[in-house]
Amino acid sequence: MQAIYTNFYLFIMAVVLALMEIQTEGRHGWAGDLPTWRPSNQKWYVRCWRRVMNDKDLTGYHAGIFGFVFLVFHLPYVFGFPFTLSHWSQTLSLFFLFVVLWDFLWFVLNPYYPLSEFKKEHIWWHKKWLALAPTDYYSGILVSLLIQIIAAGASSSWLPLGWWLLNFGLFSLLTLVVVGISHSILDIDSWRKK
Repeated sequence: MQAIYTNFYLFIMAVVLALMEIQTEGRHGWAGDLPTWRPSNQKWYVRCWRRVMNDKDLTGYHAGIFGFVFLVFHLPYVFGFPFTLSHWSQTLSLFFLFVVLWDFLWFVLNPYYPLSEFKKEHIWWHKKWLALAPTDYYSGILVSLLIQIIAAGASSSWLPLGWWLLNFGLFSLLTLVVVGISHSILDIDSWRKK
C-alpha cells in the first residue's frame, strides 16, 4: 500500500512541476526564451551533459531544476529513512521514471504543444525519436528497469521487478487519466484559439 501512496504523491509532484515549468517556459521549450546561463559547447562538462541528455543544450535552468529534483528524491534519507542499497535502487529507479513522466506531462498540460503535435518536427529540443516518442523516454524507462533488474539479481528475489511494474503501471494509468482530463474536460488544445 505504501508504494501506491508514494507513486500517487510523486505523480502529483510531476503534475505540479510540469505546470510550474509551463508557466515559466510557455511556448518556448527547453528554456528557449529564458535569461539563463548557457555555457559554451567547448566546455568538457557541456559535452558530457549533451552526451547524457541526447544532445540537448545545457542551461542553468535545467541544471538547477534537475539537481533540485534529484535532491528532493533523496530527502527521506536526510530525515532518517535508512539508506540501503535496496532503498537507493528504488530511489534512483523512481527518479528516472519521474523525469520521463514530468517531461511528458509538460506536453499533456501545455496548450502550446498539443498532443496531436507531439512529433519530432514540432519539438526542436528532442532531437532523437523512436516511433512515437523521444529516445530519452525509452532510455529513462530502460535505465529505471535495469536498476531494478540489478536489484532483483542482488537480492535473489523478483520483488524489485514487481515493485517496478506496479510503479510503471500506476504512472501510466494516472497519465492516461490526466490526458483524458486535459483533453476532454479542460479542452487544453483549444486554449490558444480562445
